[in-house]
Amino acid sequence: MVTDLRSNYTSPAGKEFTFAAARFAGINPSSHVLDMGCGYGDGACNLASEFRCKVTACDISAENIEFAHQLAVERNVSHLIDFHTVDLLSGAFQEKSFELTLAEGGVLSFISRRKGLSLASSLLSARGWMAFSDLILLSDKVPDEILNIFEHDKYHYETEHSFRKLIAEAGMEVHFMSLVPPSGWDNYYAHMARRLEDSKGFFADKRIKLAFHREIDVFYRLEGFKHVGYLFCIARRKK
Repeated sequence: MVTDLRSNYTSPAGKEFTFAAARFAGINPSSHVLDMGCGYGDGACNLASEFRCKVTACDISAENIEFAHQLAVERNVSHLIDFHTVDLLSGAFQEKSFELTLAEGGVLSFISRRKGLSLASSLLSARGWMAFSDLILLSDKVPDEILNIFEHDKYHYETEHSFRKLIAEAGMEVHFMSLVPPSGWDNYYAHMARRLEDSKGFFADKRIKLAFHREIDVFYRLEGFKHVGYLFCIARRKK
């Protein structure tokens, strides 16, 4: 069931998960948060609006950053957010520390989960918090058509068990972990369906339209939610 028609998140984990991470971390107006892959800016804007904290929002896509900055202006929080078009692994933020690092929308899959978790941990202040959401496999018998849709051969998705090992390797301990409910997937695909009507930008590409239409079809027709899930985790740096 679609529960949030206004969702602009590029993953099944929506603003409730962003807020949960911030509340675990005790985010307040004196806090500084790093959004490691801000996408269209909903997460960064929600944090700035709700907690009045400072946010450093990064994305490798200049188009995403432009969209996110405009959203921040419209929501009157642009003065609280610094936007950067940057490769996260470039070391651009090595001299900074954050009370919370966010890696929403599967950004860890794109930059390498081990490297991404290690980076997030290294940028935290002492006993700081990290939260992420990412696709995982729920079993070892996932139909090939579903695996192919999510490009498992390219991203080699983790399981909950293997993710826990990676988190420990990065010097963090899990405080909360759960799967995003079905409504999160419905909100995400409703958002994607709206974007597929775009006549310019990323979603205007016919190949992108075809790929997402096929993903939506396979996910619901083959009940993909029985085989893949979206994991949300809140972890804390051990020292």
